[in-house]
Amino acid sequence: MNRLKLFIRYLKNDRIKEYEKIIKLAKENDYEIISLRNYVENNFDDSKKILILRHDVDHFSDGTKMMFEVEKKHKVKASYYFRHKTFEPKLMKEIEEYGSEASLHFEPIADFVKANKIRSKEELFSYKDWKERCLNILKADLDRFRNLLNIKCVTIASHGEKENSLVQTPNNYLTEDISVYDFLGIKLEAYNKDFIKKVSCYISDVPIEINNGYRYGVSPIEAIKRNEKFILFLTHPNHWHYSLWKQFKKLVKVLLKGAVYKKEEFKRI
Repeated sequence: MNRLKLFIRYLKNDRIKEYEKIIKLAKENDYEIISLRNYVENNFDDSKKILILRHDVDHFSDGTKMMFEVEKKHKVKASYYFRHKTFEPKLMKEIEEYGSEASLHFEPIADFVKANKIRSKEELFSYKDWKERCLNILKADLDRFRNLLNIKCVTIASHGEKENSLVQTPNNYLTEDISVYDFLGIKLEAYNKDFIKKVSCYISDVPIEINNGYRYGVSPIEAIKRNEKFILFLTHPNHWHYSLWKQFKKLVKVLLKGAVYKKEEFKRI
């Protein structure tokens, strides 16, 4: 994609239309379009094609509400994972009342590292009870969401911060042992290794100047057209609609730097 095309796309600021096109194409091709909670709470026929919609709300964006409106229009469900800093009670209640899922995008290890000014993995692991303390933080965060909004938080999704890279330990390290699920009151963490093995095509978005907007080089439209059996489509709504200031910064960036193409293979965090 050349700089002019990128500039025009950011000038239009209408990637939500692309999202609606994906939903319509999936329906036309007989996909069951569901949330992660739908998946864990129901037995889906192996003969059916599945598209799971997952939204990680890393930053406040009008794109979150806009994507939700597209889903309501086409009567499909999705999972939305909110951080502390993106907590939106009104929208989260609307999502739940509609039948989609609003839950926690968790980051207690990153929070623990920040609070204790930890600088390395060795320093983190020198705290003998660090994992227990982080699990208790996660449980408290989940209880807060549940009590404030009267929601289930059946599934949760790990968030990645620079602090996780610093200590080489992702937040979902806490949930790799599924025996903690009962303590947390959950049925699935989104990066669970056994769950990921079942996914035939894992797609994650990025800003459109990188790999045409898809991190691993495959778009949902390509995956649907080749009849992938089980697609998980992860989006970050802030990549789909921009405020005027963000839009201006993107326009300047693509004029100066243009598009970026890089080969990247999916790996669990």
